[in-house]
Amino acid sequence: MRVLDSIEIEKIISKGRLISEQKITAMLDELEIKHPGIYRVIYGEPSDGIALINKEMAELYIDLSFDVVCFFINAFGELPVVNDEEQFVFKKLSLIDAELKSLTKEIPMNSKFRKTLQERFVQRCFEANIQLELMQYLEVKVVKYASFKKKRKKAIRITSNLLFILVRLMGDLYKTIETKDV
Repeated sequence: MRVLDSIEIEKIISKGRLISEQKITAMLDELEIKHPGIYRVIYGEPSDGIALINKEMAELYIDLSFDVVCFFINAFGELPVVNDEEQFVFKKLSLIDAELKSLTKEIPMNSKFRKTLQERFVQRCFEANIQLELMQYLEVKVVKYASFKKKRKKAIRITSNLLFILVRLMGDLYKTIETKDV
């Protein structure tokens, strides 16, 4: 999986936004059936958590998450099917969670363990070929949308963090294909 530039990302996301309501429904139904773990990352606890802070930002998270799914499908093909997808998602989220917690001093942690997690975070981001331009695109959308209403600003950080997690998770999912091919 190669990292795409901002022009490619804009084109792919624009293409995804032209999808009919019927096609969107079919895609979401398929996502829920074949990838229930990823579906829950979008429509489950993360969006519910954002909604506790600001409902409008939760709706933005869902919209941008769908853009992320469409982006990966249009750029790299159908979502790879993995055995026990829910367990795969749980393991990946647990790793990402620990790594992200190591980035903040607010969470107490052994300094040696923190350093190891931080190094692993950087290494895994490079290994997953994280789509940095996609992350920048999403960040701009989140900040811009939040700027229209003061109440939305409280949810910027969590919305951006959860979108990062989704992008990283999707990259890890596509990495499974590359790993099988080697």
